Amino acid sequence: MMFIRTLIVLMAFLCSVAGAQVISDMTEDGLVRVPSSRKAGVYRLPDATFAQYRRVMLAPASVAIRKDPDKYSFSRLDTGLKPSERQRIVNDMALAFHEELVAELVERGGFALAEAPAPDVLLIVPLITEVDLSIAGSMTLIVELRDAASGITVGRIIDYEQGSKPQLMTNDAVARIAYANAARYTRSAINIAKTERDETASAPR
Repeated sequence: MMFIRTLIVLMAFLCSVAGAQVISDMTEDGLVRVPSSRKAGVYRLPDATFAQYRRVMLAPASVAIRKDPDKYSFSRLDTGLKPSERQRIVNDMALAFHEELVAELVERGGFALAEAPAPDVLLIVPLITEVDLSIAGSMTLIVELRDAASGITVGRIIDYEQGSKPQLMTNDAVARIAYANAARYTRSAINIAKTERDETASAPR
């Protein structure tokens, strides 16, 4: 009987540990998911500080259009695009995401733009992936946050935008909303990280 009770307790402990590992949600490069009121996934490097960042550098956004002829009807549309038309779509998406990040981080967020890496510079690397051309705004938006001086990734925001078939809005307008959402999530994540580290640094020991 004692053995059975011990086995039950041990199994419960192992289950709780396994559950904790699932909840911690660590990425392959060592980032850990943190609580967020936003629908985006927010990840940070443990013990990374953000209070020192006063300026940002923005890398050009990369764009990857999804293509699966077996599952997505948009493949017929995609294959019908001329290379110049496809490149125009990619360029327009990258520019629009860049503009929304500048508007949110610089114009509203108060960060200054930097032209070169420095200890107070946070490098913003945006990626637009899994773009579904058949559904306006359906894409995955990833914003990498890297310490510009060292190149180390200190944070990541992943925003899965489901999009919707356009009715009263154009595809570009729907996509703009998705970029604006991801930009807001990014500024919110940075501000929270800066505040938390500031409070930790100022707390009495």
